Amino acid sequence: MQAVDQPEPNEGREPNEGMAAETRATRGASAFFGGWDALRQRVFCTDEFLRLWLAQVVTSTGEWVFFLVVAIKAADVGRGTPEGAVALVLLARLGPGFLFSQLAGVLADRWDRRKLMAMCDLCRAAVVCVFPFVDHVWQLVLLSLVLEAFTLLWIPAKEAMVPNLLPRKHLPTANTLSVIATYGTFPLALLLMFVLDARSQNDTAVGFFFDAGTFVVSAFLIMSIAGGWRSTLETSSTVDSDKLDVAGVWAEMRDGWKLVFGEPVLRAVNLGLAVALVGGGMLIPLGTVYASEVLGTDNRGYYGMLMGLGVGLGLGVIALHSIGDRANHAWLFGRVTLVAGLALLAATTVSQLWIVVTLLGGVGAAVGVIYILGFTIIQESVDDEMRGRVFAAFYSLARGGVLLAMVAAPALAVLFDRVTELTADGSVGVFGYRLLIPGVRITFWVAALIISGAGWFAIRTLRGVARADLHAVT
Repeated sequence: MQAVDQPEPNEGREPNEGMAAETRATRGASAFFGGWDALRQRVFCTDEFLRLWLAQVVTSTGEWVFFLVVAIKAADVGRGTPEGAVALVLLARLGPGFLFSQLAGVLADRWDRRKLMAMCDLCRAAVVCVFPFVDHVWQLVLLSLVLEAFTLLWIPAKEAMVPNLLPRKHLPTANTLSVIATYGTFPLALLLMFVLDARSQNDTAVGFFFDAGTFVVSAFLIMSIAGGWRSTLETSSTVDSDKLDVAGVWAEMRDGWKLVFGEPVLRAVNLGLAVALVGGGMLIPLGTVYASEVLGTDNRGYYGMLMGLGVGLGLGVIALHSIGDRANHAWLFGRVTLVAGLALLAATTVSQLWIVVTLLGGVGAAVGVIYILGFTIIQESVDDEMRGRVFAAFYSLARGGVLLAMVAAPALAVLFDRVTELTADGSVGVFGYRLLIPGVRITFWVAALIISGAGWFAIRTLRGVARADLHAVT
């Protein structure tokens, strides 16, 4: 029997092609089996971004712990009206962002972002250390306002710094890691609270001091970043001049808003991001009402709805990460926003809990993708000297949207309840099926249609925009 010569592994391919394939295979294997150094290079790309991400992980964990302990502290200090005390303290963390975030963005664009973030972390640590010693609600509110002022400076500086620390093609991965650092640390914070409560006999001071410690650690991590925190501004002769010039600051704030609302790409992206958060924000005040009035379930149904939203968010982040840099971000953004609105419309039309939870998982997945894509498009399309103001404008719109959702959603639900009771007796016939239309369901429908409209607007605005066409806006 004559032996048949077996072809060599690379036979039939060009030498360069075979070498490239082997290089890719070797790279993947080394990232998986090559230890921490290879994994760090593949996931975080640069040591500087890794330090920034670790700082975000540490501060996010501390912030979640703070969120839990300050609610306990406010309820304890509030005594006769614990619900009102908790609401006031939380409002003090949300309100200033809507009013003053653009000013914070201007300062983040004018000052050295690394030093600014480290200073804010140390100041936040000092403010948090005062919380255990207050015994009046107004003191908690005042401290929360001061704490939020430093947070407002920290956030746009961090977001604007990211594109200077790693290659552009790694931005989607960086934003995915940012979402993980922000929301994935919540279970860790819950575990830490359980441990801290057990060891401190429910003394909230330990939680506050823990949060202060995380800010100090974050400051040291940020100051260890070797470079890249400024690019075009670092060599500009105007960076350090007239930093506190009121007229100049006001002009730069105005320029930031003009850019956000005047540049079509940024207008579409910021609108889509803000509106998506409005829809999610409505679940906070209306979720329990919807679970009881429409689905006929108790709090467990509400928790299931939140679980579906959260699991979907995680799956959406993972799916986008698996696609990587192959997706056209501008093309995908508008369509996913439209899908989020349609999924919310479907989820609030059916009355079976398991279907609602499944569809809300789709909503969560879409919101996760929208969040990451929106941040990536902003980072890709805005020059360094304007980036802080653009991110500050987004946070201002987002917080304003969430506040609007939390305040307006219950009022709209009550209004629609009155209208449907007077005009349709609380239900309507659809193909022989009697569909209940309480105010809470109509309110969610309105939110879904608004999100879908924002998606359609983004599709039309971003039509034909490829990543190569995303120009640096100045």
